[in-house]
Amino acid sequence: MLTLLEQIDKGTLWRIPGGIHPPEHKTLSNQSKISRLPLADHYLIPVPGVGENCTLAVKVGDTVTKGQPLTLGEGFRHLPVHAPVSGKVFAIEERASNHASALPVLTCVIENDHQEQWIESVHAPLSLEQVAEMDNDAIIRRIQSAGIAGLGGAAFPTHIKLKPVSEIELLIINGVECEPYITSDDKLMQESCDEIVRGIEIVHQLLSPKRIIVAIEDNKPEAVEQMGHALNRSQLPSHCARVSKIPTLYPSGGEKQLIQILTGQEVPSGAIPANLGILVQNVGTAYSIAQAVYRNMPLIERVVTLTGQNIAKPGNYWVPIGTPVEHLLEVGQFRGDANAPVIIGGPMMGYMLPNVAAPITKGTNCVLMPSEQEIAPPSPEQPCIRCGECAQACPAQLLPQQLFWHAKAQEYDKAASYNLRDCIECGCCSYVCPSDIPLVEYYRVAKSALRQEAEEKKQAELAKQRFDSRTLRLEQEKQAREEKAKQAAERRKAQMTGSDKDAVAAAMARIQAKKAAEAQASASAGATTEKPQDKVAAAIARAKAKKAAQKASSETETETNEQPASQVTGADNSESAPLSQKEKVAAAIARAKAKKAAQDTIDTTEASQAPAKQGAETEPLSQKEKVAAAIARAKAKKAAQAGSNEQQAATVEHSDEPIERSDEPVERSGETAKPSENQSANTDNAEGAEKADAEAVKKAKIAAAVAKAKAKKAQQDAGACVKPDVMTPAEDIEADSPEAIKKAKIAAAVAKAKAKKAQQAESSGKPKAEVATDTETTKKAPVQAEAIDDAEASSPEAIKKAKIAAAVAKAKAKKAAQASESNEQLAPSESQTDTEDVADASSPEAIKKAKIAAAVAKAKAKKLAKAEAETQNSEHKD
Repeated sequence: MLTLLEQIDKGTLWRIPGGIHPPEHKTLSNQSKISRLPLADHYLIPVPGVGENCTLAVKVGDTVTKGQPLTLGEGFRHLPVHAPVSGKVFAIEERASNHASALPVLTCVIENDHQEQWIESVHAPLSLEQVAEMDNDAIIRRIQSAGIAGLGGAAFPTHIKLKPVSEIELLIINGVECEPYITSDDKLMQESCDEIVRGIEIVHQLLSPKRIIVAIEDNKPEAVEQMGHALNRSQLPSHCARVSKIPTLYPSGGEKQLIQILTGQEVPSGAIPANLGILVQNVGTAYSIAQAVYRNMPLIERVVTLTGQNIAKPGNYWVPIGTPVEHLLEVGQFRGDANAPVIIGGPMMGYMLPNVAAPITKGTNCVLMPSEQEIAPPSPEQPCIRCGECAQACPAQLLPQQLFWHAKAQEYDKAASYNLRDCIECGCCSYVCPSDIPLVEYYRVAKSALRQEAEEKKQAELAKQRFDSRTLRLEQEKQAREEKAKQAAERRKAQMTGSDKDAVAAAMARIQAKKAAEAQASASAGATTEKPQDKVAAAIARAKAKKAAQKASSETETETNEQPASQVTGADNSESAPLSQKEKVAAAIARAKAKKAAQDTIDTTEASQAPAKQGAETEPLSQKEKVAAAIARAKAKKAAQAGSNEQQAATVEHSDEPIERSDEPVERSGETAKPSENQSANTDNAEGAEKADAEAVKKAKIAAAVAKAKAKKAQQDAGACVKPDVMTPAEDIEADSPEAIKKAKIAAAVAKAKAKKAQQAESSGKPKAEVATDTETTKKAPVQAEAIDDAEASSPEAIKKAKIAAAVAKAKAKKAAQASESNEQLAPSESQTDTEDVADASSPEAIKKAKIAAAVAKAKAKKLAKAEAETQNSEHKD
């Protein structure tokens, strides 16, 4: 079986899929030789690569020579541009580009001085021997510095293409030029075939391919003949290079299609011909390589075909790069109007130029100015009829219909999945479409969007790399600073003396102790923090205690203010004697005890609030539990009252001087009683008793507060265990309720009235009793106080003692009510309701009866005291 090279030597050709045969119209421009046109006044040289891999070498106002580089760059991908004429840099600004979008690009505008002054390095030709002795890098540097790009239309940098990634076995020189109307390569091969072959020799020297094929369509017989003779005259091996005629078929001039025709191999999708060991170069590019290497001439001009029925002088011309298209229309005698189309390239792959002020570039090989007879105006787009003609004509074997749907829907990713990048934009699909759909235009838009997306991804990746590099650098700097600080600390530590170390250790110990104290304080504060409910309960308890104390104080003040004016006058007129030392001591002891009792009351109240509130939060009390709690409070008040009586007795006991008794009888007639010798002493004793009574009242208030606290505590304790058998409301048996206080005041007023009545009866004619008490009598505080009141009813001391007796009576009444609630038996002298049960005692009627019984007991006590006083008076008289 023959190898590929053997098949190539035999001239074997392969067919490609698709393709069309459009009208050629090449005779309009290939009938004359390549000539030159008059130069323009201004030239526009685009420099779009500035800012990426090159910089501008000139500025506005600089004078340039022909062939002078306008950009500088050191990168391998840098492709410089040169001044096509000599003159002055007129401007560097944005101008319309030679593109279907006419988007503005950075352009260097050169004003032509028409002197044609060349750069000094040009026109110093090298001989064949000198070029043969040059190394590959020197040749590639010359090609790069000349700014040579692919002149077939893609304008890819040639120096990059001539340094492939793999070994090249086959070099193809493309002279097919299958596009209608274009004849620039045909005329170049006819007139400059030797220069083209010299360029092929340089490429052969660089790549050393095994075979070289010059491919030309069979519709160019003159070019085939001239190139064959030139190859025979060249230094190339005879068996190495040959001219191959291929059938005329559009688009056989495409790179991938030409490879397939000559070798039968198909370039894979996304790959390049170099991966197959094949390299393709245009004949115009080979000519420019020879000019750059042998003459050091940059690429500043190229052959451009001016054709079409709307131009008077069609033909091929050497046009400097940067010549405005409008200048070519002017010198070529353009005959169309302002709306006549101007196409850059051929009718199949070219594009309509929106702005004729755009310049000629390195990739511009044709300017087509057709008439309406040649190319009809674009027809309106019709719906796709799914005929499939586009798929049959596609030389890349794609699915143009699917690409069209996705491109129109802007689904560019899906279009890319159908190998949109393999489309060569030949225009075969649009040419055969019966619905006049501009398929190639949709593909170009989709490709542009994909390129923009890829560029954005590239920039994002570069930004990410810069960010990662910056983060790494900052981290390294941080570690370096930390290491530097650590080393500095170690050096300071090594230089420290013993005293410095002790000072540092002491400071650290203080800091740790402070932190521990703060932690302990915060923990204790968190442990002792009360809940809002507990605070509210404590505030309520304090308010109730304060209210009870104020009520007791107001009662005492009311009783004092209600004394008869005569008694007050008598008390004020009596001579006040200073207290003795023992009385002062007794008063101080009483005050101390009262203060201690008040403090205990406060502590007890605060201690009882927390569990009470906790119990209240867990479960609300029922009606029976409230009644049981009220009964417990009543019992506590009973104990508190008993303690109050004991404190009063103790106050009297602490007084070491007994109350003296008067030896003289007191007349009970209507006459005014005369004071005896001991009356002043009795007055002194009365003032002392008054102060003692004040202390007793204060202690009684404190005792009431203590009783209230005990009652609340008893209520809390009894809330979980007392059986609520009695259904009486709790507010009826609370001793500190407004009704109970009011009734107590009424009982006190009754007792006071009785005392006043007894005083009036005695002042009408009965003898006045003397006060005589000893230590044993003083211990019986309540009873003895009543006896003294009856005996000395006419003195202020008697009135005060009567008030004390009333208070004792009230206490007995409350005691009787509490006893009836708890079903306890009391003495006959204290209560008359011992037969009532607990349920009856807790009712309002039982309480009222107990108060009445207390009043009766108080009256009996007064009567008894009065009888004893009369007996003592009679004994005194005897």
